[in-house]
Amino acid sequence: MPNSTNDTTDLTKLIIPPVFNQWVIDHLDDTNNLLKSGILTSNVKGIGDLNAPGVDVQIPYFKAKKVLPGMWTDQDDKTSNSVGTGSMRGMKFYQTLTYSATQLATLISGAPTAEAIASAMLEDWTAADMDALLKLLKGVFGVEDIQSAKSIDMTSVSPTNADFNSTGWLAARTLMGDKANNLTGIAVNSATEAMMTQEDLKDHGSEVSSEVAPNGTFHGMIITVDDQIPLDLSDPKKPKSTAYIFSQGSVAYKRQIIQTDTQKDILKKGGMSWVSQDSIGTMNVQGTTLAKNFRPAKYPYATVDELTSPNAWEIPDGRSVRDIGVVQYVHTVDPLFAKGIIAAQKKAQDTNDAKTNQDTQDPNKKA
Repeated sequence: MPNSTNDTTDLTKLIIPPVFNQWVIDHLDDTNNLLKSGILTSNVKGIGDLNAPGVDVQIPYFKAKKVLPGMWTDQDDKTSNSVGTGSMRGMKFYQTLTYSATQLATLISGAPTAEAIASAMLEDWTAADMDALLKLLKGVFGVEDIQSAKSIDMTSVSPTNADFNSTGWLAARTLMGDKANNLTGIAVNSATEAMMTQEDLKDHGSEVSSEVAPNGTFHGMIITVDDQIPLDLSDPKKPKSTAYIFSQGSVAYKRQIIQTDTQKDILKKGGMSWVSQDSIGTMNVQGTTLAKNFRPAKYPYATVDELTSPNAWEIPDGRSVRDIGVVQYVHTVDPLFAKGIIAAQKKAQDTNDAKTNQDTQDPNKKA
């Protein structure tokens, strides 16, 4: 235990990197609602140690076309149907988080610094997973063939009845064809979730525990609510949102916490210490692969933002768009339920604009 006031604010003494590292690893899956809901699956063959050499991962798959049985006679040879293999290529994300604490700030606030940082890092890593998922989906659903087959925009199909409702949901469900019963999870923002509650669309007496489905279920699917799913405010009177509907294991995922480091500078800001954590992650919508000509701007490292481009994705050889287990359902929401998200988006935009102006006006800022 620290034996002085200064020790309690020194992260290099308060945090033991190997122990802290393992604590985050042990608790990361428990806090990830995307994993608990089955939207993401980490049990994917082919994704090995992300710390291994290389900046991408290869997820193998079988590529066999469905065939009808042939006649079995003693007069004809049997026809052989071959089962080949292929692989879907995904990128690794190299990401880092750093938190700092000054001695004076901690003394004044009395906050339990190490516990606060541990909780914040868990929240940030799980938020990063949702951020990556949404950006991958934006890129994937920008691919023309996938958009045509797996996305429905009710604001275009039925402008007068575009609010989230049973009709729109059923229309989206049909995009899965005879695999519709495989849908097990739906991700929405709080505005859409409020619409579901208002219309009494949630299941009553769900068999899924509240720990796994704290927001309830919808047609048996676990509801995940996250306000990183944005609103399109082109028409403030009819904000547009998106619901993503997933089949079990439709998105392959893995995150490894590689290391935790601490550092101290007794002169900086009256005494400051840092804790930094590095991670490698990967995510891939099953049935899609990085385009053959995809090349990150800072080769070989790809940013998550680069994967929002439809040019980054394609359907691999030997696979069909039917193999993709995600459906996109674009709908409108009542502005009454969207005020919180609208305010948050406006604040984020104002912050980005202020930062852009500051960077533009700073003469010492490198281009």
